[in-house]
Amino acid sequence: MPIELVIWDYNGTLTDDLPRVSRAVNLFLGECGVSPATNEEVACYDGDIWRFYRERNINLPKAEIGSRVFDIYSRLTDPLYLMPGAIETLEKIDKPQVLVTKHPTHLTEREVDELGIRSYFSQIHSGIRDKTPLFQQLCQERNIAPSVGVVIGDRIEDIKEGKLAGNKVIAIPGYHPRHILEQHNPDYIIESLLEVYECIRN
Repeated sequence: MPIELVIWDYNGTLTDDLPRVSRAVNLFLGECGVSPATNEEVACYDGDIWRFYRERNINLPKAEIGSRVFDIYSRLTDPLYLMPGAIETLEKIDKPQVLVTKHPTHLTEREVDELGIRSYFSQIHSGIRDKTPLFQQLCQERNIAPSVGVVIGDRIEDIKEGKLAGNKVIAIPGYHPRHILEQHNPDYIIESLLEVYECIRN
């Protein structure tokens, strides 16, 4: 059956923001008297960002850690870039496209306008902790089977949440590299956003 709904992740999938996130995390670690981490450590290949902080003896409440890191992030002036091929791909797709992200809402709203991509999405959902119920809801709202919705993301969480919802999953290396993504059996693994259109069409 043809794909009827395209659901996009944001960080690391459409945007190349790991360096900016890493800088915010390391500034926070510095405030806590902790040595800086590498980009790979910040990307958390096991998917457990809270263990990352526990291992560094930062035992603050999760909400406080998140608030402080993203407050630092929001004040950074580092440029934010779209991934190569993002605009070309968004323009090609003739199915409804929805953006679903765990990124804080106030930052997502600001950034999609700065990047000029708001008009490509029929809906934008941000600050979503568990994406699976929302993926299911988006299909139910359109009266379509989950299997004709596709989730595009760069982390193992995107694969797990999409598969749990019954969606197809296209994985692209971003925060998590190909060898990590392969372990979780997405329907497709691609190397460039320019491959997304052909995956959906076929």
